[in-house]
Amino acid sequence: MKVETVTFNACDWTGTMHTVKYRTLDNGTIKFKFRGEEVEVTLAPLGAPDQDDPHFITGTAFFRDREYAVVKLIKWKRDKLWTATDDDYVNGITRDHSNPVAAICQVLSNIL
Repeated sequence: MKVETVTFNACDWTGTMHTVKYRTLDNGTIKFKFRGEEVEVTLAPLGAPDQDDPHFITGTAFFRDREYAVVKLIKWKRDKLWTATDDDYVNGITRDHSNPVAAICQVLSNIL
């Protein structure tokens, strides 16, 4: 398990700076808390059997107590930025960041 911290601008109407501590487990799952909600992120690695395109890494963020995805992630293997969007682009929010946790939190800060 690896523990890291990321600081980022929320990219919402307040422009608040946030610092989030997150854990990356040995199986690749990322866990963190944001605004009191526990979030769990599952990433599908490059070349995973369920991947539509082997050149992309995809991920899904869930609130720990809910069954449906809240934020979806995608990153082309050569790109430096992760793109996060609210599930199925319901609210039309997308954010790009070099850290997947920051990208997820930027979307969450606009919907929580």
